[in-house]
Amino acid sequence: MSTLPQRAEVVVIGAGIVGNSLVYHLAKLGWQNIVLLDKGPLPNPGGSTGHASNFIFPVDHSKEMTLLTLDSIKQFDHLGVFTKSGGIELARTEERMQELTRRLSSAKAWGVEAELLTSEQVKDKLPYVNTDIILGGFFSPTAGVVDPLHAGTLMREHAADLGDISVLANVEVTGIDVTKGRVKGVQTDRGVIRTGTVVIACGVWSSHIARMAGATIPLTPMVHQLISVGPIPIYE
Repeated sequence: MSTLPQRAEVVVIGAGIVGNSLVYHLAKLGWQNIVLLDKGPLPNPGGSTGHASNFIFPVDHSKEMTLLTLDSIKQFDHLGVFTKSGGIELARTEERMQELTRRLSSAKAWGVEAELLTSEQVKDKLPYVNTDIILGGFFSPTAGVVDPLHAGTLMREHAADLGDISVLANVEVTGIDVTKGRVKGVQTDRGVIRTGTVVIACGVWSSHIARMAGATIPLTPMVHQLISVGPIPIYE
């Protein structure tokens, strides 16, 4: 079990893909004495990173979000955890088809390769699709999948190679010390870390942690559905 540091330049709470990415970039920028905490075990603390769909579509109506996604794809590819498979978003209604047309306009505006497909063109790429219930699709040839747990592990390792970082799993944050509006320390079930900078990257638990410091994070958990059908044979 690692020893809890008494002081840190920055404490990052949450060792999911966001927290891992953050310590990696802070280390690249020259930060030292970085502490990364998570109340769960590693490499999979049990948060949303471990059960994400892992699929990355590069196009968003926001240029900033699109550029951020493209940069993320480059980083994941550099780490060797990105598989460029291409992806198709389907439309079953005229309204959804109109939205995909708007996405194509955004793709062209941001310089991202994309194509609007008819239902038959979708079937050419995905022979098992039932074209009776779809009108078309939006094809992103540069979309792909990433292993976020492996990516996070690599980011933590690279951060350790670049600077001074302590990674502690199974450590729960119980409070944040604040004096005159400034953070002074992080209380945990294993002791106190004195620091002037705390970053909350806890997913659905972020609002709870923020309240410990008297802050508010407008975050609401949402239920979503995901069906994994496994490998599907393609019949000629």
